[in-house]
Amino acid sequence: MRLQVWIATGVLLLSGCHSVPPASDEAIDREKLAQIYATKGSAYLARGNWKAAMADLRKALKLDPDNAVAHATLALLYEDLDMPEKAAAHYEAALRSAPENPRILNNYGRFLCKRGRYDEGLEYLSRAGADKLYDKRWIALVNAGECAWRGGRPQAAETRLRQALQLNPEAPQALAAMARLMAEQGKWLSARAFLQRYEAAVQQPSREMLELGYRIETALGDVTAAQTYRDKLHRLFPGGHPTAD
Repeated sequence: MRLQVWIATGVLLLSGCHSVPPASDEAIDREKLAQIYATKGSAYLARGNWKAAMADLRKALKLDPDNAVAHATLALLYEDLDMPEKAAAHYEAALRSAPENPRILNNYGRFLCKRGRYDEGLEYLSRAGADKLYDKRWIALVNAGECAWRGGRPQAAETRLRQALQLNPEAPQALAAMARLMAEQGKWLSARAFLQRYEAAVQQPSREMLELGYRIETALGDVTAAQTYRDKLHRLFPGGHPTAD
């Protein structure tokens, strides 16, 4: 309905205005319509409707082959479909159109790290994390921290994660990542502190984090606390058991 209203309004405006060259009007209208399709495609993808998302995103690119939103959203869609080559092509096209867009930089950097291209991924994530106008800057820093850790750079990982927590002290993703990082380095007391902050920030801890809690308390020799984590695992995730058991 909104799409039809927009088109009808555009036709009325064009019929009453003769000073703007028709070709210019047509080009502007194609870009606006492409953006509408791109926005719709993004909304469909967020709801998990891949088929509708694909249809609208392709319409957007047919109208405007350089639409960054459509390319970036198609990249996410192809990631979901486990088609990394197509995802990479659309990420690169999106960045050609919007090279400083922090959301695209963040998603492409995360994608590269997922593919094991840690140095390249960290470069894009660092650019996104350095953009002080980016309202989700802390997410890019969390992704950068996890990328650095997987790439064998624990100090860089800790630096990025602490920067993320400065921006969002209750971010569960950052707290969970710090708890894992501290545990992997044998810093059990710090790992416990970050895990407790994580538990305070979420309604229900994940199975992975409950297993981590069991490991931490076992390493610290707190049998009662370790048993508490074991009980939570059996209650919330029947059939599961701590990996350290």
